[in-house]
Amino acid sequence: MRKNNFFRLFNFMKGMFAKYIVGILGVSLTSALTQVIMAYFFKNIFSASIVKNQEFMLANFIHFGIIIVIFHLILPFFAYMVDVVAAKTTGNLRKTVFHHSKNLPMNFFKDKHSGDLLSRLTNDISEAEKAYSQTFIQFVTQAVTGVFTLAYIFYLEWHLALLTVLGGIITLIINVYFSKKLKNASSRVQIFLAMLTEKLSNILVGVDIIRSFNLQNLYTKKFHIDNQQVYDASYERVNIEAIVSMLNALVATTGFVGIVAVGTYLTIQGYIETGIIIAALQLQAGPIQLIRALGNFIPQLQSSLAAADRLFEIIDEEQEPQVYQETKGYKKQNIMVGFKNVSFAYQDDLILNNLSFEISKGKVVALVGPSGSGKSTIFKLILNFYPCTRGDIIIDETFISDQTIREIRQKIAYVPQDAYLFNGTVAENISHGKEEAVTEDIVEAAKAANAHNFIMELKNGYDTVVGERGTHLSGGQRQRIAIARAVIKNAPILLLDEATSALDNESEYFVQEALSKLMLGRTTLVIAHRLSTIREADQIFVLKNGIITEKGTHQELMGKKEGVYYRLYSEQFREDNADAVS
Repeated sequence: MRKNNFFRLFNFMKGMFAKYIVGILGVSLTSALTQVIMAYFFKNIFSASIVKNQEFMLANFIHFGIIIVIFHLILPFFAYMVDVVAAKTTGNLRKTVFHHSKNLPMNFFKDKHSGDLLSRLTNDISEAEKAYSQTFIQFVTQAVTGVFTLAYIFYLEWHLALLTVLGGIITLIINVYFSKKLKNASSRVQIFLAMLTEKLSNILVGVDIIRSFNLQNLYTKKFHIDNQQVYDASYERVNIEAIVSMLNALVATTGFVGIVAVGTYLTIQGYIETGIIIAALQLQAGPIQLIRALGNFIPQLQSSLAAADRLFEIIDEEQEPQVYQETKGYKKQNIMVGFKNVSFAYQDDLILNNLSFEISKGKVVALVGPSGSGKSTIFKLILNFYPCTRGDIIIDETFISDQTIREIRQKIAYVPQDAYLFNGTVAENISHGKEEAVTEDIVEAAKAANAHNFIMELKNGYDTVVGERGTHLSGGQRQRIAIARAVIKNAPILLLDEATSALDNESEYFVQEALSKLMLGRTTLVIAHRLSTIREADQIFVLKNGIITEKGTHQELMGKKEGVYYRLYSEQFREDNADAVS
């Protein structure tokens, strides 16, 4: 059974709940007593006016004025207490969702669009906040005021109070009837907003492709379709809210007219005095506002809870564990990276099939094979992005089951094919490899990566902002900064996803030279797309359908005229020569 997410939201107040309650009670009681005292004042004034008791009227004016001034001085203090707690609660909620999401398994991110997660961290948190801030506070205030004023109406004249109670019962029936429809409509709004955010994210990230292929009209149409879905869902929710508000207003107005009619009759019959009618009409504002608050609170709360449900979907997801397997308790000497009968499947799609290999310290091993053969999956398992379905993995002589995921990743430097840079300075991006890095460390790493010279030519040197994904830099420059990030990490294991395959000849030269320096003394695995770059590798593993079909040095594999590697290398060699001639 799903936990009640409304009450779970209050857990994020973390020691501030008492302050929150004091603030709400202060606001509510001040508002309620103001209404009751005002009704008492009107009753006395009109009663005194009939008998022309001026001294009594003056005393009531003075007492009423003093009380109202006091109440209006203390009301902002209580309101401030509530607002501060609500703001801190939202901050705690946002922090929890963010910290939890960044530690979720890679499968979670594989199945979710970044735009959907962004929508949850923005739209859904803003909507969920209303459950304990303005929506809830207004409801409690109106509820306390309504109860106090209704009690005073009962004290003055029970017939008039029964009319108010009847109106409240009818209003509750109306709101309960529409509450589920409102929650469903609100859920659709949040879902469609997330889809729209996804679409906008795709458009902004892929703007160069959209323009180069003249896809503006296509994506404009797609945006309009998603935007229309948001509008339709919002329109449906607004319609339901309008119907609820209209019915609540109708009940409240009918109740007001009823009190006037019944009160007039009772006055004519001599049961009550005119001052009580005036007081009852003044007091009825409390129950009327409570009725209207109910009409607004339930749909608004349903909307907030729909957003909260999406947030708790993230919070309730199981985080990436410290280790994925049971402890083995023994080591493999001199083996820096090893797979022992490893199988892995994405859902039901088998990628690696009983794969075994061992790589000694300081050796360079290249992974070759067609797309889908399992090369990238090997990297992901080494980095512990996923647990292997079956088998054991060795990192730095030790089974990964005897190491935390953080310890494993600390031993690995990864340079991808398309280096991702964060929208910060050059220095910040390099220092991501080492949190405690100082300026001297950053500069030395850049020099080792053949990046220092071009960095110094930038407008602000190491303080130059690289732009989102490093768009202010060329491909070769981004790669060299990524290599500098790996240099400064100084990890014993290096994973290279063919970092030169998409570069021009000049950039490739600088990057390849930087990689050669980086590989010295490190155990290196290279995913090779351009086979000419791996001829000096100590071992080459040829993969197909998740198994190693051939292995050996370049010379050994080229000696197998019927082998897969020989065929792939020969084809690339002919293509390269043809390109050179043309």
